[in-house]
Amino acid sequence: MDKKRRNLYARILFSVITVLLISRLVEIYGLYNQVYFNKGIISAVVLFLAIIGSKKSLACMAADFRTALISYGVSSLLLVTELIGIGMRLAANDYPVELSLENMLWMAGCALFLAVLIMPFFFRILTFVLPQEEKNEKETTVVAVRSFLLTWGVVFLGYIPCFLAFYPGLYCYDMSWQWEMFADHDYSTHHPLIHTWFSGTLFELGKAWFGSYNAGLVIYVLLQLAFLSGCIAFAMRFLRKCRVSRKIRGLILAFYMLFPFFAVLGVSTTKDIYFGGLFLIVFICVCDMIRERTLYGGWKLALFVIATILMGLLRNNAVYGIGFMTGCVLLAYVILWIRGKKDRFLLQLVLMFSAAIIGTYGMFGILEKGFQAQKGSIAEVLSVPCQQLARTYVFHGQEMSPEDKEELFSYIPQETLLKYKYYVSDPVKAGLHVEYLEENKKEFAELWLRIGKQFPGEYVLAPAYNTMGIWYLGGDSSCSVVYDMREFFDADHVFEKHSLLPGLEQWYRWFTDANIQKYLPVISLIFYTSFYSWAVVVGIAALLQKRRYLLLIPSVMLIGYMLTLLLGPCITVRYMVNIMLCIPVFAAAVYGREE
Repeated sequence: MDKKRRNLYARILFSVITVLLISRLVEIYGLYNQVYFNKGIISAVVLFLAIIGSKKSLACMAADFRTALISYGVSSLLLVTELIGIGMRLAANDYPVELSLENMLWMAGCALFLAVLIMPFFFRILTFVLPQEEKNEKETTVVAVRSFLLTWGVVFLGYIPCFLAFYPGLYCYDMSWQWEMFADHDYSTHHPLIHTWFSGTLFELGKAWFGSYNAGLVIYVLLQLAFLSGCIAFAMRFLRKCRVSRKIRGLILAFYMLFPFFAVLGVSTTKDIYFGGLFLIVFICVCDMIRERTLYGGWKLALFVIATILMGLLRNNAVYGIGFMTGCVLLAYVILWIRGKKDRFLLQLVLMFSAAIIGTYGMFGILEKGFQAQKGSIAEVLSVPCQQLARTYVFHGQEMSPEDKEELFSYIPQETLLKYKYYVSDPVKAGLHVEYLEENKKEFAELWLRIGKQFPGEYVLAPAYNTMGIWYLGGDSSCSVVYDMREFFDADHVFEKHSLLPGLEQWYRWFTDANIQKYLPVISLIFYTSFYSWAVVVGIAALLQKRRYLLLIPSVMLIGYMLTLLLGPCITVRYMVNIMLCIPVFAAAVYGREE
């Protein structure tokens, strides 16, 4: 039997097994009587497509086995998360899915087998190279600055219609607590002190200068939009430096300007835009230094460290992400040193990042003392335990011992536990008896461990559900932003909303989870945060395929931040906006030609 015929028989056998595996998945998902997979033509179509797809997979392996292996790794990881995510999502919507260990292992096994079929797709992505322009040796500093300022102005003006649609801006998210802290001079480290002071000062300036808090909100929003558009112009300047083609840069600029969530967050009173912009700047600078394999010096280095410190002051988990990156770079340096290769550049990076981390904690201490701020609530670090306990009580309350339930209610009231939502921990955390827990930390830990030992499955599912916005591409609640004002903390500190473009406001409001999933097939992917976390994973795989190992350093900066979100209250656009802003730059660094 010749090789060609053996391959054909192997592909047919593979395709038959594929159909059988999918049939079993349909049964596990509780969709057997809805899909009619076995008795419909769909099974024949799957068989035919599997025969074709397996041929392309064999061709990829023959062309470049190493790239095919990396592509298969990405495909397997994606399919494992998707198949398990589908089961979890169906179970959350009351389908008869049994999320047992056996069934989840079956899903994972099916994914490893079926990943062969989508491997050619990632094979093409990993080997893709961005079209680039010829290097312009004649470009002067004046031309570069003029281009930057022009881009800055265009992006800023592009955001103005959204500002007019939600005029004078969106007072939302944590600002109701922050403004009250500023007004009462009663600060807490639960919210970034620098942002609380900055925003409150602008509101009061508007009141003092123009006799209206609305004017203060207008000043705040316009400054925020100017900052965001300036950061985007900085990103576009870097893309031009990387010689990304004009057409690609035009598409990226359109994405930054037209993606509705950027504009809406830009007119919202949230620290995440300032944080996201600073994160983007720091990320670009890290990529730039890696490309040049040289640390900044003089004023550039000073500005980089200052930007990194400000970024850390706006979100504590940013410091943890930088720390994770620093640890990884130090580990790489040590491994090379053991092998007899001393890389001075890596050591310089470690020292630079360490200085920024120390500076961040130093400034945080100064601000905390200067504002005489109280420590944030311990509840903020208990998102995962709260979700685990609440989920366990909701689904297994009848099985828990009366003693455990009584003790649990002393920390979290029963009515609060019943408010459990799988995608956000805030409803449960809000009812946590913090003072009692502070006095009985050991007992709480023992209770948490005891219940977890009895119901380990729920302790795994609770954080998995809560973080679906990171790992599950199949759609979740992560594509959410706020379109309405929060309640004001008193009658004197208020804003009056008056949309100047009500039609455009309704257009922005259309972008909700329900509408995006229903009316935007395929395109809907870019609205969900998981798309951007997977873009990072695919980018890392591409760097490994291209052997561009040094660029893994900025990749780890992105991964480090996302890992911190796994312990947070939820995954929404505002928590991932910094990653979303960085992805076009990351793609240019990954897929651009090496200098």
